[in-house]
Amino acid sequence: MKSSAQKQKGIALVMVLWVLSLMTIMAGSFALSTQREAAMLRHAHERSRALALAEGAVYYAMLMLSLPDQKMQWQADGRPYLWDGKGTQVIVRVLDEGGKVDINIAQENTLKTVFKLMGMNEEQQTQLAESIMDWRDQDELKRGNGAESPEYLSRGLQSIPQNRQFLVMDEVQSVIGVNPELYRKMQTWFTLYSNADGLDPAKASPDILTALLGGDRGAVAGIMQQRQQGAPVVIPPYPGLNYSQSSATSYSVTAEVLIDEDQHFGIVANIRRGATSNNLPFTILRWRTYHRPSHSASEL
Repeated sequence: MKSSAQKQKGIALVMVLWVLSLMTIMAGSFALSTQREAAMLRHAHERSRALALAEGAVYYAMLMLSLPDQKMQWQADGRPYLWDGKGTQVIVRVLDEGGKVDINIAQENTLKTVFKLMGMNEEQQTQLAESIMDWRDQDELKRGNGAESPEYLSRGLQSIPQNRQFLVMDEVQSVIGVNPELYRKMQTWFTLYSNADGLDPAKASPDILTALLGGDRGAVAGIMQQRQQGAPVVIPPYPGLNYSQSSATSYSVTAEVLIDEDQHFGIVANIRRGATSNNLPFTILRWRTYHRPSHSASEL
């Protein structure tokens, strides 16, 4: 039989091994925690830097839109411009809001026509157009296929029609029938800043032109080339959609920075011409930051 001393040595050895194992686990956990905190700090620093660069790019876009020489001015048609921010490239796009339909001004037929161009069937066009009209009007009278407070409450929805115009585009997401995918598409077509029941095709984005021209990308490429050359642009009328001539006063500016090869940080700013108390050439109407991984759908 083992002596008492031998047993005590065995127990001591087990205790030592157990303590060493515990210390190893604790050290590994501490190292992992430290790595995570360092990664979080680095990510926060990179995010702050990216947004600072994007902010600078937005103000630079204001400058480029204000140049007296029209040949040097940036074009507000959504083409990408590269701005060098201390060795980091920022992708900047400018869109004239006159190339979109004002969702607060658009009449029912205009709304239906845009929804048709977006690929909706007739029933969907009618339902969504009337729901938007019910949201905007000042009464609680429901249109045939629209929706007022009772319809929202019956579905357990907290947001109900405000009986006023939309204050920000994000409010459109609360309208019955608008899901995230549809809302992303609507942002291509609608604005709050053109003040027109229709759009200016000379300011419209390539995506809108593609829809207006029946998917003819060759024709769209030709139109974009004409714009670059400063030549007049003629686009055939589209039934049910008013064409207007905008005065180039309101824009959306998107500035985006890619960090870590797969993280996009950016700013979307809505601006309107007009000097401010800070002597800026534009008034900022809305300012929104965003973040998206490369594999996700664009938020722009």
